[in-house]
Amino acid sequence: MILMMKDTKVLETNKDGSITIYEEKLLPFSLQKEGLTYEDFFFNWLAIRPLSIGRTNAKTILNNAGIPQNPLTIARICHGMNLSDCYWVKEREEDTAWDKDNLYDHDMDPFYADTALTGKTHRLSKDKFHTPELTAQGVSAKCWIREDDGIYLYKVGRKELPASEILDVLGIQHVQYEKAEHLKDYLSKERIQKIEDAGEVIVRSKLLTNKKQGIIPFEEFAVYCANQDYEDEYKEAKKRDSKAYYEMQIADYILNNSDRHVGNWGFYFDIDENKLQKMYPLMDHDHAFDEEEILLSQTWEGRTLFEAAYEAQKKLKLSIDKLLQIQKPQYLTTTEWEQVRKRIKKLIK
Repeated sequence: MILMMKDTKVLETNKDGSITIYEEKLLPFSLQKEGLTYEDFFFNWLAIRPLSIGRTNAKTILNNAGIPQNPLTIARICHGMNLSDCYWVKEREEDTAWDKDNLYDHDMDPFYADTALTGKTHRLSKDKFHTPELTAQGVSAKCWIREDDGIYLYKVGRKELPASEILDVLGIQHVQYEKAEHLKDYLSKERIQKIEDAGEVIVRSKLLTNKKQGIIPFEEFAVYCANQDYEDEYKEAKKRDSKAYYEMQIADYILNNSDRHVGNWGFYFDIDENKLQKMYPLMDHDHAFDEEEILLSQTWEGRTLFEAAYEAQKKLKLSIDKLLQIQKPQYLTTTEWEQVRKRIKKLIK
């Protein structure tokens, strides 16, 4: 098995269980360590690139394509490609190339997209792997669709819309979500109607990455920090982009986001230089507006969301009172909006 970065060979596994590294500076961040092993590559990197079995409609995707629910098998079929970076894998004698098969430049299989978002049964081909649906993480129903002006993520997520509106007012960098239109051009009308009848909304957001700039989630950043003997991964994240880190604390408290896990925040990186950059925009707010009054922070150890936001607000002094002047965002209940206002007032005190 050969790990590639675009057209560059990065490492190769050998029959005796050893590995040969060709471009150490291009190794994925979680593989940048002393004594890198065959097992590190296969089980700590490649096996976690495919979609999680717990993702909505994941089992339907795999069953419809006749693909076993085995992460390494899935990774081999889709060449370990995803839309987060430009890494991919191939067998030693396999006749394929980056320009021939990468996901950024080629049309995607619309049947995979329909199954991924709506659960509709299609006869999917495991030999036609121009689809990111075999790699997208998270648990919500989602799919990728190529449009005239780029690639968009479509997902079921009513709460993304009011979250975007609130973060716009705060001036906090975030992924822009909008209600998806013209879905009938891509997806089955019956399943779309079923989603809407359940009180949900399908939203879309534009792809954050390209062939020059990738992203790594905090989960991988934490492994990188451990391998580099940094004292604490959260302190290191704060040091690298303190403004964005503090903004995240304020955003998550005001939104009462109960799901800022290690897979939905992290850093951009320069793909050609393989160097970390600033934090990428906040995303994934479909667990915002939680009913619980007190939630523990998942990004500031030992703090509640309020305590983390209070400390961050002392640093940034954002004009959060502006939110008290706006009307209730669409798709929020009156109770949810009252709780948002209550949290703002508490943070202002």
